[in-house]
Amino acid sequence: MAPRHLISVSMLLFAVGCAARGPSPQLVAEIAKADSLLRAGCYTCLHEALGIYQKNQVPQGAFDAALLIAVRDRELGIPSNDSFARAQSLALPTSKVVIDAYPFVLGELSGLDAVQRAELTGRGRPPIEQDNAVRRALDPLFGKDLAATYVALSIDCESAKLMETVDIEGLTRQYEGTPLMQFRLARCGLPPRTGALAALRAADPRWNDVLFWEARRAIAGSPGGVIDLSKVIALYGEGRAAFPKSLALTMAWANANLSAEEFAQAQIGFDDVLATFGEHRDALIGRVQALSYQMQHPDAVAAATRVIDLGTWHLGDAYYWRAWNRYHLKEYETAWADVENATRGLANARVFMLAGLIAYERKELPTAVQRFDRAYEMDSSACDALWMSGLVSIDQTELGVAAPKFTKAMTCFISVAASLRKNLAGVEAQVAARGTPATDRETRVMERLTRDANNADEKSAQSAFNAAQCYARTGGKHIALNLVDVAIAHPRMKEKAEALKAAIEKLPK
Repeated sequence: MAPRHLISVSMLLFAVGCAARGPSPQLVAEIAKADSLLRAGCYTCLHEALGIYQKNQVPQGAFDAALLIAVRDRELGIPSNDSFARAQSLALPTSKVVIDAYPFVLGELSGLDAVQRAELTGRGRPPIEQDNAVRRALDPLFGKDLAATYVALSIDCESAKLMETVDIEGLTRQYEGTPLMQFRLARCGLPPRTGALAALRAADPRWNDVLFWEARRAIAGSPGGVIDLSKVIALYGEGRAAFPKSLALTMAWANANLSAEEFAQAQIGFDDVLATFGEHRDALIGRVQALSYQMQHPDAVAAATRVIDLGTWHLGDAYYWRAWNRYHLKEYETAWADVENATRGLANARVFMLAGLIAYERKELPTAVQRFDRAYEMDSSACDALWMSGLVSIDQTELGVAAPKFTKAMTCFISVAASLRKNLAGVEAQVAARGTPATDRETRVMERLTRDANNADEKSAQSAFNAAQCYARTGGKHIALNLVDVAIAHPRMKEKAEALKAAIEKLPK
């Protein structure tokens, strides 16, 4: 059945046809073009359709295009207040049921501030149930009115309960020639049918709308679990260029750069979001991390303080990063207060590791050991926590306690080195499969993985050396000899370890 605005256009043309010469061929062609653009459905298509409808005074077409733009804004994470207000200004008396339903469309929430997300999804949001009157009011228009059907599907596809009633396969066949609806249906349910989304852009380059989901597909579909961050950043970046007002794309691009250790670029993205929403908590905490990794410690402390002053959201992370930066600034007293606050809201291994380091600098050795041990309890790959706990136990002359810690640390570092080399092999395979030289980022990643794996190898040898010393001094000669051989196998430890072995061999049995 024809979209509702096409019926209105037919009536308009019939009325014009009662005049002496009828509608001009140009008018018919322009309205037909607008109808085609509406069905094509891309963001630029909808804007162009709106312009044509308004120019030629087609009220229903103008409203439908404006409303679909408002929905697309939400789908792309673009602030939609202005676009929805425009749709409201163009609404007809018959548009009320669609206007009333629009607030139930959530769209893409990932780029929103935590406060904004809570407002849309929190307790204040009316429940979307099977018998929801606002949603049910769209039923008579479903499959007959393009814009109303799109809004109804948007509501249904965002609700697990309502999804039970959606015949995705049947609707996909029904709207096979309507890219607008194909876009909506491809994102109905989890995971989205990203192949169908990519096909839209392959068939029509105007469909930059799908870049966000193509980037997500590149993350989820990475072979061997190794994410091609260069590709992800490129896709998000292309989407960001097409939709510079999209908070979702900008936040995703910034976070991808953060993961890729492109910290200056990440900061640019977070700053762009903050230029629009100065209290955007996710962007603020992202900026704190970007500044921290760039070793801009005073600026990072100020940024973290801003998050803390705003309250409620990301407080554990903000206290952690402020403590981390104050630790590097050697402000150990204020760093300790911050890390203690962090442990109350963000109890993980990295927080307790930092707490141990700060306590060690404050000469609170029992507390340092407790924090290091807690870090390892929470994360068995936190080898440095074991290492530091062993060193502090030596400082406390508790060699019998230190010895097994270093033994565990040795094994831990061996495991970490193997994991790092596995990741390195994955990146190398990714580059080889692509058949092009490694990007600058990939080169840096491979260099870092190689360096970290080599460091882990050396740390495992040092752990074996330390454990051998402790066991030798506490009567464990046989264990000490086995461990010192591990240290000897590492070229940088060989000379020291051989001297230690000679000394151990002279000990009585």
